[in-house]
Amino acid sequence: MVMRCSFALDPDLMEQIDQFARDHALERNEAILELIEAGLACKETGTPTVRQPRTFEELSRLQKELEDVKSVLTELRNEVRLVHHTIETDWNNEAKGVPFQTKHPWEFWRK
Repeated sequence: MVMRCSFALDPDLMEQIDQFARDHALERNEAILELIEAGLACKETGTPTVRQPRTFEELSRLQKELEDVKSVLTELRNEVRLVHHTIETDWNNEAKGVPFQTKHPWEFWRK
């Protein structure tokens, strides 16, 4: 029984598969099947294989990390705004001014 499967590929890897298909005069599906079978045969013989990093996996990891950095920066911005507001409020409450500078001159003469 034949089963269908789908997976995501890097454009570079897809180009390599297409090149393999052209070199061996195969269709893309046949080339993929041959490469899979060759990989499985290589795995059965015990030949160590090195998994190459996939650029789309790396991209998704970087995007996730970027979202984490953005959320941390948003929290930091909100904290800075809160601290700035607190300092400004305290500064305005403490800086009431000296009484003779805040009253009109005639208010002192009435006494």
